Amino acid sequence: MTGPKIALAGSYRAAPEGATDLGDVDPQERITIVVHVKRRTPDQYQPGSAGDLARLSRPMTWETLAGERRRTHTRAVKRITDMAIDHGLTIGRVDVVDRTVTLQGTARQMSEIFGVTLRTYDDGQHRFRARVGQLLVPAEIAPFTRAVLGFDQRPLSVPVDRLQSFAGAAGPGLWPTDIAALYGIPLDRDVSSVCVGIVALGGGYLDSDLVQALGAMKRDPPAIVDVPTDGNSFGGGTSMADQEIALDLQVLASLLPKARIAVYFAGNSIDSLTDTIRQAVFDKVNRPQVVSVSWGSAEKFWTPDERDAMQAVLADAKRLHVSVLFAAGDELATSGLSDGKVHVWFPASSPYALACGGTQPTLAADNASIATETVWHQGLSGTGGGISDVFPVPDYQTGLALPASLNDGAVRRGVPDVACAAAANPGYRIVVNGNETVKDGTSAATPLWAALIAMANAQRGAPLGFANAALYANRALFRPIVEGNNKFNGRGYDAGPNWNACTGLGVPKGSDIIAALAATPVA
Repeated sequence: MTGPKIALAGSYRAAPEGATDLGDVDPQERITIVVHVKRRTPDQYQPGSAGDLARLSRPMTWETLAGERRRTHTRAVKRITDMAIDHGLTIGRVDVVDRTVTLQGTARQMSEIFGVTLRTYDDGQHRFRARVGQLLVPAEIAPFTRAVLGFDQRPLSVPVDRLQSFAGAAGPGLWPTDIAALYGIPLDRDVSSVCVGIVALGGGYLDSDLVQALGAMKRDPPAIVDVPTDGNSFGGGTSMADQEIALDLQVLASLLPKARIAVYFAGNSIDSLTDTIRQAVFDKVNRPQVVSVSWGSAEKFWTPDERDAMQAVLADAKRLHVSVLFAAGDELATSGLSDGKVHVWFPASSPYALACGGTQPTLAADNASIATETVWHQGLSGTGGGISDVFPVPDYQTGLALPASLNDGAVRRGVPDVACAAAANPGYRIVVNGNETVKDGTSAATPLWAALIAMANAQRGAPLGFANAALYANRALFRPIVEGNNKFNGRGYDAGPNWNACTGLGVPKGSDIIAALAATPVA
């Protein structure tokens, strides 16, 4: 028998759109969940407000944070573990510092304890488990429960048709080092002191691809560390996820010779993405200073409790001076949805994220410089960007002429923050399964920007961490993109001088930005 339960605010999950319901999950299936723990006292500040960013900027080491969390969260964590023992669940990893408790049990146990409905679905590409309806949390742990993740495995979809559409239509492409040179990003910096993390969902990579690509660019290889976060295997393949990882890894590896790159592998879902970023932020072995994430989805697909769990992780990243960068999406202002609204991606829209948009550079006659540069918009593809439906204007965006949301006329957090080349032409030349191919996407712009911040960290001798405030305070370090739009069927935003909802502050003046960030005091 289970005791009284309380509905977990913000946990309602609708059934997956466009997927076939295959019925109940096997009641004996073993399910691993992660309970994200919170204090009873609600946060005092709005996310991204001046007070919020100030409190997250207090001098903080992992050891200091650990001491604070043991004082503030030990009681809450014990409530969770006591509940698990009472209900016969297996207790896995318990971490007071990152505020999580991992539990395992059968689907039948989980349904009884959390009042959860679990169904199996097929969307034509994936067969997956999904949670439908509201979570009902045992009353004794309800005040201390931020979110319960792990039930839902619906994929963070990558539009396969779009990613393949330019395979035969793109030009020869430029190697990532050539694209970096277009922005004056130096290629001779000593970055051996820096570790950068890549979050890789649902696939692997081939060492031979990386060796071939770096050889073509005449670059020294970095040290690659594979970090499995939920039992996923590594290796090459032909899936889109493998192409995504190849792109992220080859951009970073080519720009950061002799650096250490930690690749965090996990399943392709919101729950797994949150847990993987949490593990990267709190990785005491590799200690990445910068984490590049090319994944996300429209804010509407994240329940409030899921967003809250990710927000807590990204707030801790700010506390621990870890820069986390996210792609702004590749399906224009609507995020590929047909509901008549515009949508920005989350976690890119988090006030704690550096969101990366995309541009379309046109090369000059020398093929080594940019003649003109506009918003990336090619057919159905192009940079995401717009106004958040969820987050208020963060302190670092106050004073900007942010446009009103096309959904409700309100002014909130603007996305993206920065941009660089993302179009299929000229495109990023990479190697996948032994073959050179040309890739596009804000998922290429994101690791390029991550490399920029890593170079600044190496020069300053310490991690900068949250870079948004420093970047917004130095707008002269950007070249604004003033032409183009990210509209689909007339819905979207225009480029323009200063910040805009297509390319943010603009594209980097590479070495100038590195110097400015390197000289920035720790906030």
